[in-house]
Amino acid sequence: MLGRTRVHTMLLNTRKKVWHLRHGGLTQLKVFIQRERALGRNQGSLAQGAQGSGLLWGQEAVAEVPAVRKDARLGSGYRLEFDPLRALPLPKTYPGVKVAVILDDFSLQAWGAEFETLVLRPDTWQAQLDETPVDFLLVESAWAGNGGAWQYHLTGPSAPRPAVLALVTWCREHKIPTVFWNKEDPPHFDDFLATARLFDYVLTSDSNTVPRYTQELGHERVSPLSFAAAPSVHNPVRASGFVASRGVAFAGTYFAHKFPERREQMDALLTGALVAARKSKEPFEIYSRFWGKGERYQFPEPFDGQVVGSLPYPAMVRAYKAHKVFLNVNSVVDSPSMCARRIFEILASGTAVVTTGSAAVRNFFDEEQVLVADDAEQAELKIRALLNSSMLRGRSVHLAQREIWARHTYAHRAQQLIDTLGLPAQPHPRSLVASPLVSVLAPTMRPQQLGHVFETVGRQKDVRVQLVALTHGFEVPQQAAQELADQHGLADVVLLSADSDLTLGACLNLMVARAAGNVLAKIDDDDLYGDYYLRDMINALRFSGADVVGKSAYYVYLEGHNVTVLRRPELEHRFTDFIAGPTLVGWAETFRAHPFEDRTRGEDTAFVRSVVDSGGLVYATDRYNFVQRRLADQSHTWQVDDYLLLANGQATYAGLNRADMMF
Repeated sequence: MLGRTRVHTMLLNTRKKVWHLRHGGLTQLKVFIQRERALGRNQGSLAQGAQGSGLLWGQEAVAEVPAVRKDARLGSGYRLEFDPLRALPLPKTYPGVKVAVILDDFSLQAWGAEFETLVLRPDTWQAQLDETPVDFLLVESAWAGNGGAWQYHLTGPSAPRPAVLALVTWCREHKIPTVFWNKEDPPHFDDFLATARLFDYVLTSDSNTVPRYTQELGHERVSPLSFAAAPSVHNPVRASGFVASRGVAFAGTYFAHKFPERREQMDALLTGALVAARKSKEPFEIYSRFWGKGERYQFPEPFDGQVVGSLPYPAMVRAYKAHKVFLNVNSVVDSPSMCARRIFEILASGTAVVTTGSAAVRNFFDEEQVLVADDAEQAELKIRALLNSSMLRGRSVHLAQREIWARHTYAHRAQQLIDTLGLPAQPHPRSLVASPLVSVLAPTMRPQQLGHVFETVGRQKDVRVQLVALTHGFEVPQQAAQELADQHGLADVVLLSADSDLTLGACLNLMVARAAGNVLAKIDDDDLYGDYYLRDMINALRFSGADVVGKSAYYVYLEGHNVTVLRRPELEHRFTDFIAGPTLVGWAETFRAHPFEDRTRGEDTAFVRSVVDSGGLVYATDRYNFVQRRLADQSHTWQVDDYLLLANGQATYAGLNRADMMF
C-alpha cells in the first residue's frame, strides 16, 4: 500500500510539472519546482487526507511538535527540540534592486527576502562588486557580520578596519550610496559611531539618538529604522493537525552581572509566569540563549527549573508557534522606536505576547494587541487571562497581525530604504507594500439582496476596491445602480446581467473577464463580511505565498435556531485543498488560468481542486470577519440540514454576536 501511495504521488507531481511547462514554459516550471522544494513536499509522500478534508502536507506535523528529551543537566529534567523552520518561497519585494551587504545572520535572512543581496567578504569585496553591480551598500552594526567574516571590522579598538574604509571609499568613487544601520542603539551608540561616520546615510533603531547623530556627523541624513517581521519565516502558517498546545514560554538571556533594570523587569515577569502557569495548570518553559555557556548568563532559582535548553534561531522560530503565550522583556524602555525584535516575530507567528513596558511597544501596539505588565501581579493576571481564553488570544493576535502586515514587516522597512535613497524601484505586485486593486465578484439572483452587496463592498476598509456585480435573471436600471454606488461610496462599479438559464460557473467567468483588479474576491449576496474582510484576506494571500486563500474555519448563523456555529476551528492557517466558496480570494491570473466549470453547484469546489491539481497553493486563513447565513426558508443554493451543522460544529453564540466575530 505504501509503495502504491508513493507511485501515485510521483505521478501526480509529474502531471503538475507538465501542466506548468505547458502553460508557462521553463520559467514557470522552475518556479514551481523551487516552491515545491521550499515547502518540503519532495521529502516523501504526502500524508494527504481525503479530498475536501482540508488536510495536506501531513509530514510537516511531526516538525511542528517538539521532541522531548530527558536531560538531567537541566532543572526541568527535559530538553525541547524543534526542526528548523523552512522559509516560505515568497517573491522578493524589490527583485530588481541589488544590495551589497554586511549583516548578521538574522538580518541577512530578513533583508534577503526583500532585495537581491550580495554578501561581501573582506578579502574579495572589490572583485565581487566588479562582477556584480549593486544599487547601494547596506552595513549594519554587526559584531561578526556575514558569518563572522567581518568580526572586529566594524567595532573595537582597531575599527573601522582598512577593508571597511576601502569598501566605503570605493562605493563613493563609483557613486554607490552607502547606508549604515545601527540596530544596537542606544546602548552601543559610541561603539559604532566611528564606523557610522563613513557612510552617506545612517539609520538607527532609536529615534531618540537622531539629534546625537546629526550633531556628531555634521549632516541630517539620519533617520530611525525599527525592527520588523519577516513574513517568509514569521507567519501563522501551521501544519495540518497542529494546534499550539504548550503553555507560556520565554526565550532570551539572563544577565546576572549587568543591566539591573532589565533584570528587575525580567524577575517580575518570570515570577508572574510561574504563578500563572501553576494556577492554570499549564507548563512554563524557558529557552535559554546561552544555556551552559557561562555562569553569569544562567537563569537563577526558581527560574532555572523551567529551562528546557537552547535553540538555534531557525528552530526557535518554529517554537514560537508551539506556545499559547510568549513573554518579552525590553532592554530599552524610553525609546519610541526601539523594542525587542521578537515582539514582531512572535505576533506574526500567531502567538500572544505579554511584555514589560516600553515607549516603543505602546507606539507600535495598543492594549488589545499586546498586553503590558508592570509588575509580577499584573504579569500573572494577564498571562492567566490569555492562557484561559482562546477567544482573547485569537483576537489579540489577529489585531496585532493586521498592524504588522500593514506597517511592520521588512517589506515596509525596505520601502523606507528605497524612499530614503530615492531609487526608482517599484515593489513586486504581490508584496505587502503593493496596493492591489481588488475586484469583488458578486452574482445575485435576488433583487432584494443587491443593496446588501453594495453596502458590504462599500464598507471595506484599507483596500482599493472595484465591484463587479451580476444580476442573474433580472436587470437593474443603470440609474438605480448608480444611486446605490453613490450611497455606499463606490466609485468603480461594473454592472452585468445574465439570463437565468446561464449556470453560476458561466456567470462567474463573465465577471472574471470584466474584472480590472489584480486580486479577485468572490462573495455571496446574503452572507456577512466584516469591514476588514478584504484587507485580512489580501494580507493572507501575500504572507502565505498562496495562489488562492479562503476560509476552512468559519462561523455559520442558523436563522431557524438563532444560534451561531463555528465550523472546523482546527483548520485555520493551513495549506489545504478545501475552502468555503463564498470566501474565494486569489490572484487574477489564477482565476483566468482555472475557469469555473459550467455548473451551478460545486463550481467553487471544482475551481479549488483545479488549482491544487496544477500545483497551486490554497491557504485557509483565520475564522474572523465572515459569517455564512443559513436562512430559515432554506433558499440558499447549498442546503445543509441545520442539525448536521450543529453536530459537526461548535455552537458558539446564541444569536448573532458580530462584535466577537468581526473586528
